[in-house]
Amino acid sequence: MITFSFTVARPSMTVKAHGVLSSGITVLTGQSGSGKSTFIKCIAGLVKPTIGSIQCDEMTWVDKDRKIWVPAQKRQVGYMPQGNIVFPHLSVEHNITYSKRGTPDMCENLLTRLGLEQYRKTKARNLSGGEQQRVALGRALYSKPTILLLDEPLSALDWNLRKQVQEDLVSIIREWDVPCVWVTHDESEAKAVGDRHWICENGQIIIPE
Repeated sequence: MITFSFTVARPSMTVKAHGVLSSGITVLTGQSGSGKSTFIKCIAGLVKPTIGSIQCDEMTWVDKDRKIWVPAQKRQVGYMPQGNIVFPHLSVEHNITYSKRGTPDMCENLLTRLGLEQYRKTKARNLSGGEQQRVALGRALYSKPTILLLDEPLSALDWNLRKQVQEDLVSIIREWDVPCVWVTHDESEAKAVGDRHWICENGQIIIPE
């Protein structure tokens, strides 16, 4: 469980967030530039809050008053940013297992579920955009993270593949019981995958009661 209460002051916008991320899928929607990516980057440890704190179970990740800051690499967060962020010179299998925190069985499971078995030895540079998206998903999931942060995870996929990967991804998240924040602009996707729906509006994370 992730407990957070922080503010990020930036020249273009101030992002404020207060709440709890529990198990299941929290869908976050909002207009472009509303602060969605800044919010998940704070949870991931890629952006430092101006004030506030973030706690993961019994471990404090951020506490500005006490000068506590746990860097991203020590948070065991599965993060998939917008765009296909893969290592082009590495094979699909090497991309997925890059963190070395998972197991061979987990890698095989992901290769199968994401339809990548036949590409395991293929260099990522030789894959299509949609295939690279699935590799990035696999890498984010491989280490069975404490929280999974997905920023528009299906945006590069065509409609038919998008539906299949969506179902597989939801199935894996529920099987592993890992808290997930799923950012999307697609309202139908939000309704299909989310256990709860948060909205980011003008930098404010709105959590319905």
